[in-house]
Amino acid sequence: MAVDLELGLVWDNDQENFEVNLRMSGPESLDQMEFLRHAITIDADALRAAHADEDEYGARLTGMIFSQPKIEKYYRDAIRAAGTESVHFRIHLNGPARFHQVRWESLRAPGKDGRPIATSGNVLLSRYLSGENWPLIPSKPFRERRALIVVAAPADVEQYKDLAPVDRAAEVARATSSLADYRSDVLGHATLDEIIRRMEKTPYEVLYLVAHGWLTEDVPRLLLENADGNGDVVDARRLAERVHAMAHKPTLAMLVSCQSADPGENPASADSGALAGLGPRLSEAGIPAVVAMQGNIAMATAEKFVKQFFDVFKNDAAVDVAMAKARAAVRTQPDWWAPVLFSRLRSGRAYHKPEFTTLAGETWDDLKLLLERHRVTPVLGPGLADGILGTRAEIARRWALRWQMPIAWHGRSNLAQVAQFLRVTKKSGMVPHYLTEFLMTDLLERVETAGHDNRDDPFVNLPSRLLTGSDPVPIIQEVGKRMRSRDAADPYRVAAALKSRIFVTTGWTGLLQDALQEAGFRPRTMCYPWYPESRSRDIEGVPLEAWPPPTVEEPWVCHLFGRLAEPESLVLTEDDYFAWLSAWIGKRNQLPETLSELSTALSVRPLLFVGYQLRDWDFQVLFQGIQNFGGQGMLNNLNVGVQLMPEVDVIEPEAAQRYLESALKDVRIFWSDTKTFMKTLREKAELET
Repeated sequence: MAVDLELGLVWDNDQENFEVNLRMSGPESLDQMEFLRHAITIDADALRAAHADEDEYGARLTGMIFSQPKIEKYYRDAIRAAGTESVHFRIHLNGPARFHQVRWESLRAPGKDGRPIATSGNVLLSRYLSGENWPLIPSKPFRERRALIVVAAPADVEQYKDLAPVDRAAEVARATSSLADYRSDVLGHATLDEIIRRMEKTPYEVLYLVAHGWLTEDVPRLLLENADGNGDVVDARRLAERVHAMAHKPTLAMLVSCQSADPGENPASADSGALAGLGPRLSEAGIPAVVAMQGNIAMATAEKFVKQFFDVFKNDAAVDVAMAKARAAVRTQPDWWAPVLFSRLRSGRAYHKPEFTTLAGETWDDLKLLLERHRVTPVLGPGLADGILGTRAEIARRWALRWQMPIAWHGRSNLAQVAQFLRVTKKSGMVPHYLTEFLMTDLLERVETAGHDNRDDPFVNLPSRLLTGSDPVPIIQEVGKRMRSRDAADPYRVAAALKSRIFVTTGWTGLLQDALQEAGFRPRTMCYPWYPESRSRDIEGVPLEAWPPPTVEEPWVCHLFGRLAEPESLVLTEDDYFAWLSAWIGKRNQLPETLSELSTALSVRPLLFVGYQLRDWDFQVLFQGIQNFGGQGMLNNLNVGVQLMPEVDVIEPEAAQRYLESALKDVRIFWSDTKTFMKTLREKAELET
């Protein structure tokens, strides 16, 4: 199986060096992480002095990187663990702009081998970019192969020193040849406004941009066109800002340099890597993968590389695989190192097909039959309410920013870790109240910014009585009601149509109960009594011992991690999760006899997990709890369907499959966002909503 290796370099401005963190995920484990005690120094001036000698440049860079033995050990361990499979090697660079100009692709393998890592065949090298406040980017659902070809050919290009006229027809011909399997649109005039307008109008998979460029004080400048067809020098920051504001961004940007004014025997670009300097800015703006040319590259090398890249990419979602094979096609050229991949995809996959990973047709047929016989237990996660509350990761990042938490960037999307910081630095009992305050503030902001001309916006014209006070629950209920009334495939509306006797949820809201009531059912609600003050009663105070058995008409809704209506019941911090798991294991033999139905639902019947990410604490702790609830022997015959959000933390779907199968015998994973899965489930199972 493939191995995931990440070398994280974080700039220390005071010491003027890079702190190092290492991360490896392999066949035997999901994660192995280490933060090195000693920093490394990258001497950009020494590298720049060797720019004309590729071997010397590579040797100097290799000596700087592998100066710490731990880095070499991780690299060799990854190669050994992968065997004949691939190593996804990402250099995670967080530092000043001048270090993005380093030719990281020139890095050699340590030791006597000394071959360039980027062309070694089984190592897929890319630059992974992120920032403290950058949102995570998962792979996108597969969509129609469409490309926008933009060739900037200003009529007055001769007035710009050392720039040659651009042969628009020839560049378009090269682009359409490379994009032969794409439905391509060619932009008539390459103005900034027209580029953005066309991308906003059509959901393109690829932006193919050909333009002259140069660097001014480390800032890329692009020579685009104005409305008259003459040159318009555009600061790359303006382009990035416009892209950032777009709702639908391309999956991939291919940035191709233009030929210099002095073609000679081997025509080459002369932008000294200006378009490569645009790469990190487009990544920050939200384009998942950007391919550009660093330094000057022979036009023949660039043409061969680009054609090979798209020949691979059209059939393989892994952009780093396409990059490696395209590099291999030009490895005999002296400028093989020039193409560079800037990626924000931890998995390397630019898109995914929303479907079960194995036996899709059989899985849907089985699931439909089991649902008809009421033999499935839905386990509903927080993802069903993302359209109203936002994701847990988004809440965590905003909290980390609000309180200026000294948490490493990769931990700022972990709500349990961020909430734990609040618990330690503030009063422990205040965290649930911080959550309700945050949600109320966020919901009111969405009300204020709602487009009043857009009647489809569920936040428009909410009753004023809901907007006073400090309780977000009434707003959540009203917005949820509106969303369900307008969308037959609303996740909660579909969930209510599953007609289960027991629903298990780790969501915070009562949206499921509202949907069940609208569908004509009479749900009973309980919170699992995990905290010291809790009692075995439902939300109306009825002892659980007095509950009648669950039926389709009167189903149970079991909130395992609490409800917003009972802030003290919420499981938020790391300490909360450990306390919950301890209570779950300790009380499993002390619960009322009536709750044996819950045990049966979780440990005997097939489970359908919806609305989770693999590394969420919700999923991890719940999964561990289910393993312990009924004993391993009771799980051996389970058929489990798991809808998981595609995410940056999972390098291979097969790794997630293997992890889940370590506890559950037969696991079918559907990689998709929650709404897509529920819409598909409604169609495949012929649910009446």
